[in-house]
Amino acid sequence: MKKLITLLVLLVLMVGCANQPTPPVNVDIEDIVSAIKDEYKDDYAPSMEYDEDYMVERLGIEKAWVEAFFGEGPMFSMSSDEFIIIKASAGNVDKVLAAMQEYQRYLKEESFQYPMNMPRVQNAELVSNGDYVAFILVGAFFEYPSDGSEWNEQDEIDFIKAQFKRGVDVFNSFFE
Repeated sequence: MKKLITLLVLLVLMVGCANQPTPPVNVDIEDIVSAIKDEYKDDYAPSMEYDEDYMVERLGIEKAWVEAFFGEGPMFSMSSDEFIIIKASAGNVDKVLAAMQEYQRYLKEESFQYPMNMPRVQNAELVSNGDYVAFILVGAFFEYPSDGSEWNEQDEIDFIKAQFKRGVDVFNSFFE
């Protein structure tokens, strides 16, 4: 009988421990930025760092919603490369994510994009994990056949998605 009671107590303790929420992951976004840049190396081409004013005015994200911010994008409209990562302040990740979804919608539907950039913009990745949100629009450019052969649009899209997935995988690796 003692063994049965001891077993039940242990079982209750194990179930209680299993239901405990995992503590939130605390990552320095500079570590993520460094890992992203290391992953892409020469394929990382944003040329201008964004500041808090850009975050507020262009992205629609209030300073109070943010604990840490990093963003880089194109200096000239000829390029589309952009990388943004935000650590939302407590309770604000939904607001940050909604603002970034609106920004992504704007890029896809309203912003001026050169035709060569449209497939990249249309397939940009917006990912989140815990209090972190990342927008990934970086990677190598698809090389069109130079031998006069025809190219397949789906091949280009698959290539672009694979490029952006590299960044998504690096981002996600910090939360495993």
